[in-house]
Amino acid sequence: MKTHSLVRRATVTVLGIELLCAVGFASFAVWHERETRLHALDATLGGRSDSLVGAVQDAEDPADNVKVDPDEFSPPSIDEYAVYNPDGRLVATSHGDLSAVALGVREGIHNFRFGGHTYRVLQKSAMRIIDRYETGGVGLRRPVTIVYAVRSDHVWHEVMEAVSFYVFLSLASVVMTALLLIVLAKRLLQPLNELASAASSIEPVQLQFAAPISALSTTELRPLADALAEFVARLRRAFETEQRFISDAAHELKTAVAVARSSIQVLGMKTRSAEEYREGLERILEDNQRTEDLVASMLTLARFNEAGTDAREEIDLGEETSRIAKYLLPFAESRGVSLRSAGDSSHAPIRMSRQDFETLVSNLVMNAVEHSAPGSEVRAEVRVEGSSATLEVHDSGEGIAAENLPHVFERFFREDPSRSRETGGAGLGLSICRSIVESAGGTIDIQSEKGKGTIATAHFDLLNRQKA
Repeated sequence: MKTHSLVRRATVTVLGIELLCAVGFASFAVWHERETRLHALDATLGGRSDSLVGAVQDAEDPADNVKVDPDEFSPPSIDEYAVYNPDGRLVATSHGDLSAVALGVREGIHNFRFGGHTYRVLQKSAMRIIDRYETGGVGLRRPVTIVYAVRSDHVWHEVMEAVSFYVFLSLASVVMTALLLIVLAKRLLQPLNELASAASSIEPVQLQFAAPISALSTTELRPLADALAEFVARLRRAFETEQRFISDAAHELKTAVAVARSSIQVLGMKTRSAEEYREGLERILEDNQRTEDLVASMLTLARFNEAGTDAREEIDLGEETSRIAKYLLPFAESRGVSLRSAGDSSHAPIRMSRQDFETLVSNLVMNAVEHSAPGSEVRAEVRVEGSSATLEVHDSGEGIAAENLPHVFERFFREDPSRSRETGGAGLGLSICRSIVESAGGTIDIQSEKGKGTIATAHFDLLNRQKA
């Protein structure tokens, strides 16, 4: 898989932005300098054209009514100008006919290429009033069209000279930024490298993680460092739980095997009657059944701890609870316990495997029946409140001591270990129940008081329903 460097991306991005800014700044500087110099050139152009208008005099030749007095106007040798009378006839010119520039073009300033040079050209109509003194102050009005052109070749050269310093400064800034980014990136990423080094040093045998001070003191890295520490802590707790499970499972299986072996050894110590052999084999079968049940419970718990479980479907919490309670009714009656299913009649749809839910209710009800005295009652109730529903299993048995309540969901936990062989329990039922509920996105808790009974409550979120 192709890898990408965040430092390289950040550097290229920053340099790209700075380069765009530099190009934008240089473009603005070029535009500003050009406009400034063209404005100055236009002012010069206007002044010289006014001087040309002032040099227009009355002509002595009858064919021409005006002329340009060279003593009154001495333009630079590189300038070009032309004067036309109202009918478009050339009256005066600097070097040649500029009619191609002047006539037929709107008045104002425009650019024109002439004689291999670029010119800034001003064309305007003017009224020259002459001989005021001879005419009693009225003067002779002589309308003319003035075309004046000055070279603008030097403008771009001057503009580039003016902005070249800024362009060089911008490019130097980009280069310096690149060098600084390379140096600073290594220093800025040092806390991240130290955090990665600390994370890579985690060993399965210890599962300890201490974030470096540089990462903890960096605002952006502190959440990552805390998340890594919390993850390692959860992983350590999970490993410890699995190790306890393996140890407890080995102990339980070892005990079951030892009991079966002892029964076989006792049965074979002396010659016995057929009836005694039959009774001994029945005890061995009972021990074998308990071992098989233990293994089945361990496999069930392992299945729920895996990511995938049985296919889920939409089931009704109340209907399924009533159905399973009827199925367990003979078991409760055999123990002299009354089993009743009741609760809210509202539709309570949840998403769960039907088989998993049956295991959940069976474990909770059978556990309640086994810890209830003959003549007592066990209730399985369903309640709907808003967008959630609860399954409650009540019993009036001996209850659970307060100090043992935090441990009831632990694997292989039994409040009275001496009752395990009598009841056949291995201490996995509530652990299985918790795994089933949590795999469906719910929660489960136990409330109990010694001598007053126990309430097991499973909470579920209802599915969104569309009413017809």
